Amino acid sequence: MRGFRFYAAANMTVIHSAEFAQEARELKGSIPLAQLSRLADQLADTSGEVFWHIESGVDRLQRPWLYLEVTGTLQLVCQRCLLGAPWQLHSETVLTQFADETQIDEAEALDEDLEGILIDPELDIEALVEDEILLALPVALTHEVCGGDEALAKLASDKPNPFAVLAQLKTRKAE
Repeated sequence: MRGFRFYAAANMTVIHSAEFAQEARELKGSIPLAQLSRLADQLADTSGEVFWHIESGVDRLQRPWLYLEVTGTLQLVCQRCLLGAPWQLHSETVLTQFADETQIDEAEALDEDLEGILIDPELDIEALVEDEILLALPVALTHEVCGGDEALAKLASDKPNPFAVLAQLKTRKAE
């Protein structure tokens, strides 16, 4: 067995993706949501963390693969009331690794369910996890029943009715 290399520095875990897979390694960890800068604008609250688990191996065609599972509870922004809405994240994917883009394209043409990535001697697990979360996010999350419905109703009642303003103009003309 070759010496597997991975390093963790400043809360960053980096692996050689193909060696990791060839040695059938496994890692688990967590990442604070506040550390995921590309995800931040999608969140109503950056407190909490996501949990990740990576397993690996080589398939029957001798291609290295990574199985990635990411879980956690995110506070997304409800697109109706713009308040926080809890969303349960549970994403699982198998990423088959290839030496170049041409091989990925050929393999994906033969198997539409295959997700290919390039072999990376310095694969940043945090970036991979964040990519997976961004791909898993719903397009437009809304509460089933918005807690903000009362606030929206109050906001609407505070605005003058545009037809009432027109009625006042009409009344003035009649005088």
